[in-house]
Amino acid sequence: MAYLLSWYYNGQVIPLLAACTLVMLAWGVWVWWPRLRAGLPWPKSFLPIFMPLWFLWFGVTLFWSGVPYSSWFYFWTLGSLPLAFSIWVTMPDAVQERAWKWFWWGAVGSAWVLSGIALWQTYSGMQHGVDSFALRSLGPLMDTNSFAAWLNLLFFPVVAVYFVRDSKRLDGFLTRRVDLPSLFYLLTLTLLLLAFFSTYSRGGFLAWICTLPFLIIGLRKTRNFLSRLMLLFGLAFIAFMFYSFIHNFSMFPHLSPHFIANNAATVSRALMWIATWHIFLSHPWLGTGLGSYFLYYPAYRLPGELASAGTYAHNDYIEYLAEGGLINLGFLLAFAGTLMYALYKLLYKAGKSLQLPDDRRLEALGLVLGVFAITGHALGNFIFYNLPLSVLAGLFLARAWRIYGYHGDTQPLLPRLGINHGVIAQIVLIVGVLVASWNLLADGATYVLFSDNGWLNRMIPNNNQRAIFLMKAANWITVARLLATQPHVYLANAYLTLADQDKALGVDRRKVLIKSALQQYEQGLVGIPRQSGVLSSIGDIYLSQGALLGLDKTQAKRQTLMAWRQGLAINPESVNLRNQIAQLADVQAGHVQAGVDFLRAGLKRPLFPYPRSNLQLDIALTQWRAGEHAAAERTLLQLLRENPAYTPAVTWLMSIHRQTGRYPKS
Repeated sequence: MAYLLSWYYNGQVIPLLAACTLVMLAWGVWVWWPRLRAGLPWPKSFLPIFMPLWFLWFGVTLFWSGVPYSSWFYFWTLGSLPLAFSIWVTMPDAVQERAWKWFWWGAVGSAWVLSGIALWQTYSGMQHGVDSFALRSLGPLMDTNSFAAWLNLLFFPVVAVYFVRDSKRLDGFLTRRVDLPSLFYLLTLTLLLLAFFSTYSRGGFLAWICTLPFLIIGLRKTRNFLSRLMLLFGLAFIAFMFYSFIHNFSMFPHLSPHFIANNAATVSRALMWIATWHIFLSHPWLGTGLGSYFLYYPAYRLPGELASAGTYAHNDYIEYLAEGGLINLGFLLAFAGTLMYALYKLLYKAGKSLQLPDDRRLEALGLVLGVFAITGHALGNFIFYNLPLSVLAGLFLARAWRIYGYHGDTQPLLPRLGINHGVIAQIVLIVGVLVASWNLLADGATYVLFSDNGWLNRMIPNNNQRAIFLMKAANWITVARLLATQPHVYLANAYLTLADQDKALGVDRRKVLIKSALQQYEQGLVGIPRQSGVLSSIGDIYLSQGALLGLDKTQAKRQTLMAWRQGLAINPESVNLRNQIAQLADVQAGHVQAGVDFLRAGLKRPLFPYPRSNLQLDIALTQWRAGEHAAAERTLLQLLRENPAYTPAVTWLMSIHRQTGRYPKS
């Protein structure tokens, strides 16, 4: 259930994250309750100790995060891997074996569903005339490379099970007798390969290629190995050629060093990694906080990097470094090291030191290789920031470890810590789960009420009744979930609307509403301080309502500029804030050239074409209003050289030419 609920989360649909996490917490309580009563015996070995420590580390980082509310969601997203692992490995053997049979078939079923989604997306794109280069399947995710990693995570375990199953056949490889389970796994692999190459992910393909040698080494002693390997390569070649034909070009030239060095996507990633390194240098010890990258990146984005949305660094290792410092990176590197050690144990001398039957060893090998592939892919993309990948990786690795690394449990740990009554630990567990559940439910309610609330229009069609209901809900959530930002912003906007539109209100009541709005905006910055939009609204209040708040013009102007400049420092790409600051601080004071210079400084920032054109238009308007008509025309001409399709500049220039009687040839 947790795995399925995670599919469409995509870092946005908070109710799905809440539901997935609540299911995992309920599962954890069910598994750990009897262990706590018995004094908490814990599986021996490094990984079962490392994973809970990793999860606890993620939780501890919330206390110094620069954006604690955003970090809360990424704590559960990134922490789902060690949490799922820690719960699975502590299940009793008998329960675990029965559970794995059901979960394995569910995972294989998900491979069919994901492949079907990928093939449908390809077909639908072709039907709608999507450009061949853009014809790349995403699956349930919002990134094609992450989807390729997901398919890799499923591919390698299925390959291992197929080889093991088919090698047990007593007849030859190519005979008329059909082994239905083997045929089913072969069809699954065919679909996975078609879906995988439909993503056209270079990073996914490189991870696939780099993982294959370990798979070949592990499976080389299975019966009829070479025949099955040739069949697998044949299926991969057919899938590759099929999508090369659809795309009208091959992937291989795009893997050449020359192409990579000049391709906009790869060059932009290099620039992103440099900017991410600068974020780390600014916060070297403990980082900026989990999931804070997209809030810090605009201030560090380098000129020339306009190919990304700036949500993730496209490299989990350097993003872990920026968001959590060296300790955070150390945990991820240690995790990668445990995978290498697991491969060594499973492959060295065919895993004889483990004393495992070959079918069990190869099952564990396939699971480890799936996790290994996505861990390598994380060097060039955001992988563990995808909830379904983290959940599935944790479960796969837990199952593999129970096969190759489990050697019994320790003596009860609680008495060693001076806790002789397991009920104390049970109470702590219940309290922790209840607090987490309360916050997650409040977060889910915040999303459905204030982010995606179209359903509410149908439930409460009357605008006034709906507004009253939302205000009551916002008031409740601000008490129940102190760090939530959206309810505070909603209340602030509602108070401002009442103060502006209700003419029957006296000055005192309007003053109370304005002060309440200001207070709500400031409370909205507690959970996520880096919100340039909220700071812009605070500046607007001081500018328009300064007299009502008891401020003179100088004080109101100072407070306004302070809020706007804080917002611009957070997001230097904000054209609106830059223009407002220039007009208020310089142009209105008669320093037109200083205002123009401040606006032109914004052109040195990495701006997308239309925001850049908007800023150039603001510069031209400022020059025109100051009587510098020739300079304004030059600015407009420069704008059109860069963006010929920018209609406002074309219309304005044509108007100027008509008024002056000039009719240029172009």
